Amino acid sequence: MSESRAAIGVDIGGTKVKGGIVSSKGALHSRVEHDTDVHAGTKSIIATVHELLERSGELGVAIGCIGVGAAGFIDSRSGTVIFAANLVYDDPKVAEALKARFGLPVVVDNDANAATWGEKIFGTAQGAANLALLTIGTGIGSGFIVNGELLRGATGAGAEMGHTIVDPSGPLCGCGLKGCFEQLAAGRAIARLAREGVTENPESAIMGFASSVEDISARDVARAAAGFDETACRVLRRAGQALGVGMSNVVNIFDPEVIVLGGGIIKVGEPYLGPARDQLVKMTMSQRRRPVRVDVTSLGAESGIIGAAALAFDQAA
Repeated sequence: MSESRAAIGVDIGGTKVKGGIVSSKGALHSRVEHDTDVHAGTKSIIATVHELLERSGELGVAIGCIGVGAAGFIDSRSGTVIFAANLVYDDPKVAEALKARFGLPVVVDNDANAATWGEKIFGTAQGAANLALLTIGTGIGSGFIVNGELLRGATGAGAEMGHTIVDPSGPLCGCGLKGCFEQLAAGRAIARLAREGVTENPESAIMGFASSVEDISARDVARAAAGFDETACRVLRRAGQALGVGMSNVVNIFDPEVIVLGGGIIKVGEPYLGPARDQLVKMTMSQRRRPVRVDVTSLGAESGIIGAAALAFDQAA
């Protein structure tokens, strides 16, 4: 490694915990990934940090701080998990537990906030003082930087764009509301629309990739769309248009310089992203707003790791 100053970044979700050793210039020099213990999230983080500290010795670098991006509502001031829907933190005081174990400064924040900060410091939005990040997977995570500061809200539960309402009569969301943004534009929406589509058109190529109608995934739809299947393309167009509506709402609320898109669903590409951009342009032009730059993350699947480390570099004391 060319430089000795480094941080450990950890990105923990309901299924995987990922971690890495990140240089002060944002280079990822070592990476680990394990299944999350859904009943012991803090234990999973500690094990990951321990493994990376051992690797840092082999690399000849000194780890100066630790950053954690955690799925859920986070009190970033204390590094405590307030609520997480998909896993249990055996010790919700994550920062305190890590400091006691490793004796290093620790920053803990929401995973989308961490990824957003990573894009600002090391990614496609470097230098932007006002930016939005939408991570589009099964659902939609989001993070916002306003005038150079992360938007967290009074309790750490702010900036949840995925659960803003686009259609009050729309499908029920796991959060308890109907018609949430993520239920119309993300992975679950694509799968649901595809199930409806193949019921009307059983000859769709989507069924060549899915084992059954019930098991259709967004990936199956994307593969069918790559072969220009009409049903698959229509599904992705509808979901993409809903993404464009959501981005228009982001513009109206936050007026960002740039919207960064991340998450697995963006790999679907133009059959999904093209209609999203077109819808955003249509809506912003109707309001006579300036054009808004929309970029895909330059940090890719490692944005959570690199972003957590970036937060630690910036805020750990």
